[in-house]
Amino acid sequence: MPVKSLESFLFERGLVGTYPIESLKNASLGIDVDHYVSRLLTSKREQYLDAIGGFPTSLKLYLESDLQVFREYDITPVFVFSGSPVANQLEASGHYAAAAPEAAAAAINASNSGPMSSSATSTTRTAKEAILAQRHKGWTQWNNMHANNQSSYIDQPIPPSEPFKYSIPLDTKRFQSDLIDYFISLDIRFQVAPYSSWFQLTYLLQNEYIDAIYGPTELLMLSSVEKFILGMEFPNKEYRFVDRTRVLSEINCSSEEFIDICMTVGNDLQPYTLSPLRMYPVQQLFEVALEMVLSSGTDFYAYQLMNPIKNESVQSVGRYQKGISALKFMPVLKENGKVELYSPAERGEDRTTNSAGSPYSSASSTASLETIPNDVHDVVAQRLPHEYYFYQSIGLVSGKLMDAITTGVYPDEPPLDGGSSESYRKLVKSSVELFKNKEINLLTQPINRYYQIKPIKHVKWFAPDDAVTLANRVTPPIFDRINHLVVKTSQPEREFSLEQFLSMFNESEDLTKSFVSDKVLFPNSVPLKEKLSTPFDLLATAFVRFLSLLGFFDFDSSQKILKVTSWGRILLDMTKIGVDSEFIEPIFVLLMFLKTGVLSLREETVPATTSALSKATLRSYSKESSYILVLTRILSIFRLQQKPSNYHGPIDRKTLVFRDHLDYVKENLNDLFEVALVSSLAAGEFDRLSLDNTGWQKKIVAAMPFKLSTPSTVMAMIWQFYLQKFLHNGNSKSDALNLIASTFNTSKVVPNLDEELKRSLNFVRQFGQVLGALSKANLCEKQDYDLVAEALEFIEKAFADERV
Repeated sequence: MPVKSLESFLFERGLVGTYPIESLKNASLGIDVDHYVSRLLTSKREQYLDAIGGFPTSLKLYLESDLQVFREYDITPVFVFSGSPVANQLEASGHYAAAAPEAAAAAINASNSGPMSSSATSTTRTAKEAILAQRHKGWTQWNNMHANNQSSYIDQPIPPSEPFKYSIPLDTKRFQSDLIDYFISLDIRFQVAPYSSWFQLTYLLQNEYIDAIYGPTELLMLSSVEKFILGMEFPNKEYRFVDRTRVLSEINCSSEEFIDICMTVGNDLQPYTLSPLRMYPVQQLFEVALEMVLSSGTDFYAYQLMNPIKNESVQSVGRYQKGISALKFMPVLKENGKVELYSPAERGEDRTTNSAGSPYSSASSTASLETIPNDVHDVVAQRLPHEYYFYQSIGLVSGKLMDAITTGVYPDEPPLDGGSSESYRKLVKSSVELFKNKEINLLTQPINRYYQIKPIKHVKWFAPDDAVTLANRVTPPIFDRINHLVVKTSQPEREFSLEQFLSMFNESEDLTKSFVSDKVLFPNSVPLKEKLSTPFDLLATAFVRFLSLLGFFDFDSSQKILKVTSWGRILLDMTKIGVDSEFIEPIFVLLMFLKTGVLSLREETVPATTSALSKATLRSYSKESSYILVLTRILSIFRLQQKPSNYHGPIDRKTLVFRDHLDYVKENLNDLFEVALVSSLAAGEFDRLSLDNTGWQKKIVAAMPFKLSTPSTVMAMIWQFYLQKFLHNGNSKSDALNLIASTFNTSKVVPNLDEELKRSLNFVRQFGQVLGALSKANLCEKQDYDLVAEALEFIEKAFADERV
């Protein structure tokens, strides 16, 4: 988040300069991703993203346009993502309670009739609470609208009247992997910072890896950044920049006073607005604070210390101090590959003078390495191996598990639909044994023993006081149980994919001989030529270990025998029955969901969620409604090929609820595969120096499964309302297609609608085949398969029927 209200203040005072983009010709431009995305996805764009899920597709439209301008002027963009949050950010995000207080406050605030941005709550509400409040308000409005239109609504879906928008930027963590995949595909340079993205950009600027920074107003707190770009006006081919010296001179404010104001109004490192400014509207915070400093010499840090409200004083002082300390002692990833503190010399600070004020009143005072406080880990985070930060920097790991082992908390926050269903909560509880214990053990085993015995709690938003301590110590360690599973093809040009992996296993006549090694690969005594030598072998080795941990393979580590389980046989047979390569991953996610047993395909969630289908449909076509329900559930994971667009169509919470189940499963599959891969790398089973950064990104990160966000519910809803119209309009395919074209604006968004309908129908067919194999093996209830088979007949008829 930017320094609250500072940007508008700068524009109002004429402190933002303008220059043509041509002046950046041939330059390397470091771009803060959070700041950049906040400029592209304003409150008027992607308003329904929280109601449909998935990646904000309009972002690619804006990116493509901006990248074209960069190419025109030979500007090399370097995108930098933020990494792990520091202490204040963790607190503000509700990390330690999995956002439980925020979720409760959101429900209360959202029910208030006052505007969302009222001055009474805008300065005290956290970003997380604002998101949850608007989500809750949006669903309440939609439920009311749906109920009020039940008597007139038959087959024409009603678009929601209340957008799911909020005034703060979208959290880029939700779709970070999608952006990384996009950047890799276009050979665009990127980096994930260990902590603060704008601090990492400052380091890159100081060491001449980039020539300029496009970033947030927090950069004004760093004396080493003389100028930076605040905004890019691509249509006008110009950019807006800020000169730090001019700003401080014009507002007649010292660096120490400016930082004091920033830490009180709220900024990225200290997100809370502190007293006495909490009573003022958020739009006026910086102006009011500056006036108080200039007119009466107010020292806001001193105010926190002397605040007569003791509880508030203690809390505010701690937040202020942590914000200042994070500014003084922020670690960055350096050119030597290590994560170290951004030193005073790199800041451009004078190391011969010292501020006479409070030790927490200035970030420009001397802070030599010898004066680093012993408890700096309480301000930033506990240190992890440099190797782990490297894997994070290239996008190989998401960082959520790394944050869990440093903070001691793995939080599960409410999903997009709110997470009220019993099945979703059961899924969250069961994830401890299915995924998290294994993930934490694999991640902590190769590093300092402190992390191997450190208690790490799984905290759920719906029961924050009922935390479960994860079993990060098991005997024997999980890595020891799987490290004899090895894939060695030694084919440098072979690219990893799930289809290639399954084909390789199907070609093997003896799994034990092919994929079980007599010796482990990690000791230093093992020659390099005997270790894993290709990206395919590394990823395939991680994947077979991943599948054994999930019960698709049965590996007896003592006897060194590998067998396929019933679930594994279904997976391996996908290529034999002709499942398309692009459908293997989503069908695997569906398989894993069914394997959890928390909810069958035909079961209603408890409590039941209102369907977007009309009462007329549910009443007159009860059997067909059950078909539509199961079809939308299957299609909620189908990835629609569409043009980038800002969605403004109907929504369906019932479909989103099921999609959130699949999204949770996929997220945990991604985490488990990541740590299976990292445990192999950390053990030294692969020649890590055989690849440069580009090689790691293109050959490893880009080939990893489960990385991309779960698709939106749009394709499921297209079929849902197509079939409803088909039922009510005399089985007319043309009428149903016309409805879809007008409701979803498919002429612009999905120009190949017929092709996408065929693709999605083929996906349902192929999943039906897999489900049939599951039914024969008694791995799913026969009623589920029968329902899907009947639903498939229904959708085939609806798509083929040409009667008018």
